[in-house]
Amino acid sequence: MSDEKQKDLTTKDKANEIVDMLISQAHKKLKSGEDLSASEMKVCLDVCKTYGTGINSNNDVDIISELPFENEDRKL
Repeated sequence: MSDEKQKDLTTKDKANEIVDMLISQAHKKLKSGEDLSASEMKVCLDVCKTYGTGINSNNDVDIISELPFENEDRKL
């Protein structure tokens, strides 16, 4: 995108662009077939939860509780 066109974008347009990039990156990561770290999986799930459409909210469901986090090297 040219600098002039970028300057013409509203804050809402910029926010929508960022959301589109986040969704695109999460989708690419999830569809890659590569092993994901717990952190990468959490970010992808957070993006899906935050920006996904048609998702029914149920606060009693913990979708990450069954993921194999114990297999990841944890360095703090």
